[in-house]
Amino acid sequence: MPLTSVRGRIRDFIERHADKLGDDVLEVGSRMHRPGCWWIVNRDLARGQWTGMDMQPGENVDVVADLHSLPDEWVGRFSGVLCSEVMEHVARPWIALPKLRAVIRPGGWLVVTTLFAFPEHGYPDDFYRYTQSGLRLLLEDAGFVDVHTEYAGETLFRLNDHGEGANVSRRVPMHVFAVGRVPEQLIDVTTIADAEPRHIPC
Repeated sequence: MPLTSVRGRIRDFIERHADKLGDDVLEVGSRMHRPGCWWIVNRDLARGQWTGMDMQPGENVDVVADLHSLPDEWVGRFSGVLCSEVMEHVARPWIALPKLRAVIRPGGWLVVTTLFAFPEHGYPDDFYRYTQSGLRLLLEDAGFVDVHTEYAGETLFRLNDHGEGANVSRRVPMHVFAVGRVPEQLIDVTTIADAEPRHIPC
């Protein structure tokens, strides 16, 4: 797929980071939402076990599960997680991302692609758009380290910004991509929070 296409840019980022995913991968949001949409299938990148998960059954789905409540037996199981074009559809990402971190082995990676500017689309619903800073903050708050984010593609807006006589053009990113790693040594944040209460300065 050409890099000038939406899916081409997404696939390029995933391929560039596929080596981080390891040999036992969980792909979140793997369902083909209509027959024959080959461009969203990433299973061909598997170097071992590849588990497709979605909140709805369908083609390319091995396990139906809710990202906000993953199976207990998955804790620490996966070498990596791919979450492509899903985060905009997640109702509570601040709950879902720590759940994803919990199913990744220490040292394993999460690879994320999502959107900054794109039309609303529901599978089955659409909640958010992300900046680099916003996505980085959510990943770091969830316990990921070595977080890297980048923009890709662009959308052109024409608007009357401040009452100018004519419309002006504004270019904004279309995609935001990220990777983040689970620390080798996991920290019990509950214990730390109990032992060292945070004081917010006045």
